[in-house]
Amino acid sequence: MSKKSRKRKKRIRKILIGACGVLLLALLVLLTVLLIRLFSCGAKEASVDLSAASAVPTAAATLLPTDPPAATPTPYVTPVPKITDAWYAERNEALTQHVRAFSGLTDEEAIQKRVEGMAIDPDQKMVAFTFDDGPRDELTDGVLDVCEQYNVRVTFFIKGAYIAGHEPQLKRMLALGCEIGNHTWDHLDIEKLTTEEMRYQIEQVDDTLYNVLGVRTKLFRPPYISYGQKGSDTRNALIELMQKHGMAVINHTRSTHDTYDNYTEDMIYERMIAEKDESGYGLHKSIVLCHDKTQKTIGAFRRAVPVLLEQGYQLVTVSELLNCSDEGFRVGAIYKKAD
Repeated sequence: MSKKSRKRKKRIRKILIGACGVLLLALLVLLTVLLIRLFSCGAKEASVDLSAASAVPTAAATLLPTDPPAATPTPYVTPVPKITDAWYAERNEALTQHVRAFSGLTDEEAIQKRVEGMAIDPDQKMVAFTFDDGPRDELTDGVLDVCEQYNVRVTFFIKGAYIAGHEPQLKRMLALGCEIGNHTWDHLDIEKLTTEEMRYQIEQVDDTLYNVLGVRTKLFRPPYISYGQKGSDTRNALIELMQKHGMAVINHTRSTHDTYDNYTEDMIYERMIAEKDESGYGLHKSIVLCHDKTQKTIGAFRRAVPVLLEQGYQLVTVSELLNCSDEGFRVGAIYKKAD
C-alpha cells in the first residue's frame, strides 16, 4: 500500500472514531436527562404517598362502606300537653304527688315520665269505667293489673268500711293515676237515712281517706243510684252537702249488668264494648258502671281494654272525662241519668 493510501485510511478512522465519540456523548446526555426525569417523578410520587400516610384519618375514612352513620343523641324533650286549662295543671300536679308518694319511684325524671304517659288528647274518643263496692283483695288487684298493663285509668267508688286492710290497693290506685270516689261508708240507701245519717255516711269516707292517703274525694255515687226525687228533702240535703265539700253526684250512662246472676262474662264484655247501648247512647264520653266484686267482671274488663284501645278509645277517670266535656265539672251537679 502506498503512503498516500495509508494516510487516507488513517484520516477516515479518526473521523469514525470522532463520530462515535459524539454519538456516545449524545447517548450519555440523553440517558442522563431520562434518569433525571424518572427520578424526579418518583420523588413526587413518594412525596404524595408520604403525605397521605402521615395524614390523620377522618371519621368517614375509618368507616367501612357498609357501616351506618353514627347516630346523634336526641335530647329528652318534655311533651307539651294539648290541654292548657287550669284543671289540667292541677290534675298533673296531683298525679305527680301520687306517683311520688305511692309508686315506689324516686327518680324525678322517671316520675315525670310516668305522669306524661297519662296525658289526655281531648280530640280523641274516651270512656270512663267505674268500679263500685270495693276495694277487695284479688278482685280489685285484677282491675289494677289491667290498668297497669295497658296504662289506662278507671274510677273506684269505694265503700268506706273496706278501707281498713286495703290500704295497698288504695295507694296503688293513686300511683296508677286512677281516681277514688265516695260510695258511702256502709253502702246504705240514702233515701232511707236522715240528713245527719247521710252526712255521716259520706263525710266519714272522706275523712278516713284523708287520714290514710292525704286525699279528699270530689265524686259521690249514691248506692243503688238512689238519692230522692227532685225537690225532695233528701235530694236538697245531698246537693247542699256536695256544694259544701266541692263534690258532684256521679251516676252512669251505661251499666254492664255485672251484678245480674244470669249475666255471663261474655255478656258483660259485649256491653262494655258495644258502640251503642239499648237506649242508643254511644260509648264515647260515657260513664260505664261495673263492680269489682265478681271474677266475671274482671275477666270481661281484661278482654275489653285492648279492644277499646285498638278502636282509639282512651280509658280515663270520671273527672278527666267531665273536664274534657262541654259541661265540665260543676260542684253540686248531678251527672248522667239525672231527672
